[in-house]
This record gives sequence, C-alpha cells and structure tokens, in this order.
Amino acid sequence: MNIQDLFRKIRAYGLVGFVWVVGLGFSMPAFGQRYLEDAIPYQTSARIRTAEGFVEANFTRRSYLGKAQPQDVYYSYYRDSIYATQGGYHGRPLHGVYTERYDDNTLKVLGKYHYGLKKGKWQHWDRSGVLRKVSRWREGKETGRFAIYGESGKLQQRGYFVGGKFDGIVTTYHSADSTSVEKQRYQNGVEIDPPNGGNWFGRTYDRVRAFFW
Repeated sequence: MNIQDLFRKIRAYGLVGFVWVVGLGFSMPAFGQRYLEDAIPYQTSARIRTAEGFVEANFTRRSYLGKAQPQDVYYSYYRDSIYATQGGYHGRPLHGVYTERYDDNTLKVLGKYHYGLKKGKWQHWDRSGVLRKVSRWREGKETGRFAIYGESGKLQQRGYFVGGKFDGIVTTYHSADSTSVEKQRYQNGVEIDPPNGGNWFGRTYDRVRAFFW
C-alpha cells in the first residue's frame, strides 16, 4: 500500500475505522483454530462426531430467565461436546430439535430440548431401524405415556411415567406375539400390592388412564 492509498482509506473510513479494518485483516486467520461458538458468534447449531455416528444439536445463546433446579440434569453444548450437568449449565443450553444418527445416517434418537431440559416426545431406534422406545418428557423428567418394543418391533411394555417413575397401570407383554400379559399398578414408583388396593378414586383413575393409553 503506497502513501496515496493510505490517505484515501483514512479519508474514507476515518483513522479509527481504518485501524480496525487493518487489525481485522490480521486477526481473521486465527478463526480457523477456534471453536465453533467462538468463531461464528451467531451459530446456534452443531454437528458432532460420536463413536457410533454423529449428533445434530441446536442450542441457544439467550439466557434462561428461570432458576436452574439443583436436582435436574441440564444438557449443554460447549467446545464441540455435549455435557450433562446436574443443577446448572456447562456452556450453551441445548434448545430445539436434537438428533442422533448412526454412521450410516439412520436415526438413533430424536427429541427436543427446552433450555437444556428434555421436552415432549422422544424416540429411540436400534441399528436395524427398529423403534425400541417412545416416551414423553416434561421439564427434564419422563412424564406421560411410554412404550418399549423388542428387537422384532413387538410391544413389550407400556404405561405411564410421572417424574421419571412408574405411575398407574404398567402392562408387560412376555411372549413374542404379545399375548401373555402382566399388569402391575404403581404409585410414584412404588408397586401397589395387591393391584386393586388403595382407594376407589385411585383405582378408577388408573384404569381409565390405562384404557385410553
């Protein structure tokens, strides 16, 4: 750059702007050695290699307005890795659709996060492409209907979770054709024995919920 070009740039940008442009030009190559969230300030998604394939995760840069609960497990993205930490975040909270795939690109896990906590419907597949589990999450805990399937795709177990624990009638199918059935009744993870124990309202509620599963 000759002296005339120098004065033209100073005149066009001002002295401060010119110094910033020149400094940026020297600093740009360093981005290649920085982590994704540092190098691209507005990036909110990442693709991460794993032992079995890869993960596609979305995260947020916005601060969560609520208060992290000490008993909850939060999932975060930080420096090309996913972290699960109890009682708080380690990096950017996962937020939005979350996908795990095997190395042949078939689905392994599909779900959604809300500020680091699992939310909504989560599905799991094995390497053969067979759906093995479907459950629902609320505020980071399995809550709602769930179903577990065997290697052949036949239903093995179904029922309800509340706060990550069995609640209500859980039906287990023991034979390959799902004809041998065992029903157990739970309250907050504790089995009720006999199944028809407890008060009338509780028994009726569990039966109606199981009927409309």
